[in-house]
Amino acid sequence: MKTLNLYLVRHGKVSAPPGLHGQADLKVDAAEQLKIAQAWIESGKQVAGVITSPLSRCHDLARLIAEQQWLPMKVESDLQELNFGDFDGVPFDMISEHWSKLDAFWQSPAQHPLPNAESLELFYDRVSCAWSQIINDINDNLIIVTHGGVIRMILAQVLGVDWRNPRWYSTLAIGNASVTHITITIDDQIYASVRSIGVPIME
Repeated sequence: MKTLNLYLVRHGKVSAPPGLHGQADLKVDAAEQLKIAQAWIESGKQVAGVITSPLSRCHDLARLIAEQQWLPMKVESDLQELNFGDFDGVPFDMISEHWSKLDAFWQSPAQHPLPNAESLELFYDRVSCAWSQIINDINDNLIIVTHGGVIRMILAQVLGVDWRNPRWYSTLAIGNASVTHITITIDDQIYASVRSIGVPIME
């Protein structure tokens, strides 16, 4: 029997006005990325590799960690955030006339997708497939740098939570620059256990 650690790190706060930050390739300030990377390294958690979303806010941080710790890095496109369609990356104050659509989405995201957006079901399926591949292939501790929505979907799968439940999105806080710790125990079967959720990397 072997137990391995997976650390799901959410990227830092992007340099952009408030909005739905999905697959728009927004950036985190370079100095902030350095602080997050340094805080992660100082935490002393030992990993053998880095997996990252291709979006800059994740990829830039993953690259810093990988370079500083001489770790291999893999880019996994299926770990990108939900695509919010017409509203993706658009500041809230520029789409105020569509507030009723946003409100319906927040009240029940599975039932009220945004215009031209990826459905929550497709998002869950994509992330679940990527997660299953990762835990089936895992042979050492890893850090995964990704997005809040992705981490929620992984947690829903591990915990057996209904990802359609609106409260899963409104009540579960996964802050920027936080780490969610999941252990994978490999025996006759593979068992995943959630150890902590959304713990800040920096004090």
